[in-house]
Amino acid sequence: MDSSFFAIRYLDFGGKYYADSAITQEVLDELIRKVRRGSISSFLLSLDEYGEEDFFHGDLADGWAVLNYNTWDEEGEAHMQLPVNPDYADSKEDAPVEIGGQTSVLKRNALDNLNLAAECVLHFAQTGALYPGLRWEEF
Repeated sequence: MDSSFFAIRYLDFGGKYYADSAITQEVLDELIRKVRRGSISSFLLSLDEYGEEDFFHGDLADGWAVLNYNTWDEEGEAHMQLPVNPDYADSKEDAPVEIGGQTSVLKRNALDNLNLAAECVLHFAQTGALYPGLRWEEF
């Protein structure tokens, strides 16, 4: 399947990056497998070919994933959306995974279901939109 099937134009994981036509179903399948297994520490998918604008980023650690969608408005203000984990919606406890390995996130905004995290990644790669099966909130 060619890259025109995907909304993303840039993909970075496992020390490699892919742009436009290099983004294939096989490459995406490899990323999804690694997310499901928790065998990757981070990844980035972007709607632009340089990976700098409107990007979806993930960090994984200890069976948890923190996913974040980053955009900028017309005034240049940054906005980040994080999922709400329905099993920890009221939790004030920190998750064992951090954004970029340094920014704490509550269990409320991290996923302990790596299959669900993989579904979020696949949905974004295909549509450029956040997975509709979860509530997302601005961080």
